Amino acid sequence: MLIETFIRKQLRLKAHRVTRVETNEESMIIEIDQLGNRRLRCGVCRKPCRRVHSIRKWREWRDLAMRKLRLILRYQPRRVQCQRCGVRVEDFPWAEPWARVTRALANAAASLARELSWQGTARHFGLNWKTVAEVVRRAVGYGLRHRKRPPVHMIGIDEVSRRKGQVYLTVVYDLESLLLSLANADASSATGSLRRNL
Repeated sequence: MLIETFIRKQLRLKAHRVTRVETNEESMIIEIDQLGNRRLRCGVCRKPCRRVHSIRKWREWRDLAMRKLRLILRYQPRRVQCQRCGVRVEDFPWAEPWARVTRALANAAASLARELSWQGTARHFGLNWKTVAEVVRRAVGYGLRHRKRPPVHMIGIDEVSRRKGQVYLTVVYDLESLLLSLANADASSATGSLRRNL
């Protein structure tokens, strides 16, 4: 099996192909391009788009290392004409929007950050600690959006003072499971958040 085929299968590329692989002592650079006239997906609604509006300049994403070589994906993103959203940057099957690391590296860094500090995780993967913080923020957001909660029957609501002055934090507890359900610093949006989250 060719390295290009292996990488294409690992990244699950359907509308893209690996065009070139360069290696040096430190890294392996993988160039990706659009595969023929395959339809690309909108980066917002993820619906297939018929037309490519323009091609952007090269972007790079870090991936999990292969042996001791850092993997870097290079691609010129397309701006697609979506019927619903207008002109948008396409959806990348290997990375989240606005991320500079692939989903595989983000998942590995997020799981290791549960055991190590962010700086230790950053050293392990050769990343900046701010990148690890962003990866953890995205992982926590994904977990909160997709968590399954049992129905809440009894809640406790309290306002606690955060610091001197009249700065309060509204906290909502599930009294049966003794878990924190919501903490909100803005009192005006606390009731709206309470309706959405409970």
